[in-house]
Amino acid sequence: PRSSLAAITSCPSSSPRAGSNLLGLEVPQLGFYPSCVPVRFFLLVLAILCPLSAWSETVRLRHAGNGNIIDIEVVEITAEAVTFRLPQAERLHTIKWESLDLDWIKIHSPALWNERELLIKPPKPEAPPKVEPEIDPFAKETLPEDTRAILRNLASNLTDRAKGIEPGRIESFCRELKLDEEVFWRAYDEMRRESFPAALADKGEKSQPSRKREGKVNEWERNPAFRAKEDALRHQTDKGQGGLTYLVYLRALSEGGFKGRVAWQLLRFQPEEKNALMQRLQKYETQAAELATRAASTDVRRDALVLRKQLADLLVSLAKVTRESSIQEERLKSEATSLLARLAK
Repeated sequence: PRSSLAAITSCPSSSPRAGSNLLGLEVPQLGFYPSCVPVRFFLLVLAILCPLSAWSETVRLRHAGNGNIIDIEVVEITAEAVTFRLPQAERLHTIKWESLDLDWIKIHSPALWNERELLIKPPKPEAPPKVEPEIDPFAKETLPEDTRAILRNLASNLTDRAKGIEPGRIESFCRELKLDEEVFWRAYDEMRRESFPAALADKGEKSQPSRKREGKVNEWERNPAFRAKEDALRHQTDKGQGGLTYLVYLRALSEGGFKGRVAWQLLRFQPEEKNALMQRLQKYETQAAELATRAASTDVRRDALVLRKQLADLLVSLAKVTRESSIQEERLKSEATSLLARLAK
């Protein structure tokens, strides 16, 4: 007997395999039934539309606020929110993703989470505006055309204010180097007047010998006049008016005597002061070496080599001035004198 299922699904076929049909059921060939093409078309469309109803299944959401978990049927998902209905209900609800416990959803409703991730498009990073690197026009000094220009720039550079000795270190400086403090002040005051003659002339500063105190004086007692001079120097240093110039250091070394001795001791005691002086000399020693290789004139190249040798020799002698060196070399004096003679031309 023919079943009702066979009557609905079967249809005549010219295929050599009799009884085959869309649902894979074996039924007798019924040649007297009309064609079933509309039924097959309906089943094909139904198979295509099945994926579109994937969200008809129930998923779970957890609220970030109260932590309640509900079963829902998803209707629509966007990057900002999810629209759903409760099972066996028709009313639609929309909730933003920020109000949901996303960490929980990621673990317990992975299909929903993956769908959301596909909708979220990471913002395109804005390309930073193209900024041309700023060029410092003073990064490199213009290379002079001859040795006279190098010497002119060097002389100007040496008139910069050096730090000098810190007022609070004068007593320890004299004690460590076994220097009479009266000799120190005599030399230091003269060097300061040579460094800034106009500024100190207005103040009427003069190097006056300290008065000897009457009566017995203990070795450890410091002359009040020296303490007063140190306080005055501290006041000027606080206003940015202390220190010496690098040129005066070279002049004192060239002159020798008690001034040359104090200048040499200052460079020994304060290596940072000596290094600052050497950096200035090194800069122009390098310029002289470059000028000796690129100058068009033979006389300029020859003179540049001589200047480079003078500066290099002075740098070598200054490098030997350390606390460990207790002998003031005469060579340092002669090399300082040689350079000052060129600067004076």
